[in-house]
Amino acid sequence: MAHLQYTTEDLCGGCSEPFIDVSIRAFNMSWHPTCLGCNVCGKDFSDGSAVNEGEDGFAYCYRDYVDTFAPRCAGCGDPIIGQTINAAGKSFHPDHFACATCKCPFPEGQFFIGDDGAPYCERHYYESSGLICADCEKPIYTGKCINFDEKRFHPEHFKCGFCKKNLTGQAYNKQDGKPFCKTCHLKLYG
Repeated sequence: MAHLQYTTEDLCGGCSEPFIDVSIRAFNMSWHPTCLGCNVCGKDFSDGSAVNEGEDGFAYCYRDYVDTFAPRCAGCGDPIIGQTINAAGKSFHPDHFACATCKCPFPEGQFFIGDDGAPYCERHYYESSGLICADCEKPIYTGKCINFDEKRFHPEHFKCGFCKKNLTGQAYNKQDGKPFCKTCHLKLYG
């Protein structure tokens, strides 16, 4: 009586039994489709679906492979398959890489990272930082600004609420949340 001799390539990587018909190849080994299952859901690969080899050395069905290893979009929270934008330590779908406030994409790729780690367009970055001039509504780029009543102004835009005279470095009075030069304050409010 002859005994069959099998090499390790003829034996299943899971049960060590020989193959009768179908085998799948994963991890440089052959397997019975029912002897290899997804590390997360346990589904075997007898339906012909592809085995996805995880970075951790385990087998995964496609859905669980994506859920386990694909980066998550900081914009929508879904896994990212394909093109990814990485910025400030976060990953985004290209369509979701937009200003955290206005949701507009960034022209020419210019964006700013706020204190909260989110991307902003220029306007909303300076607004979230409290660096928008209350008069001209443009960003205050330089370190010089006038703080008045929880508002900030470019020095050239800090003006009397009536005559519009520049008040930078001048004495002024506050009335109803507005600055007034001494002369106008006296005329208007006695």
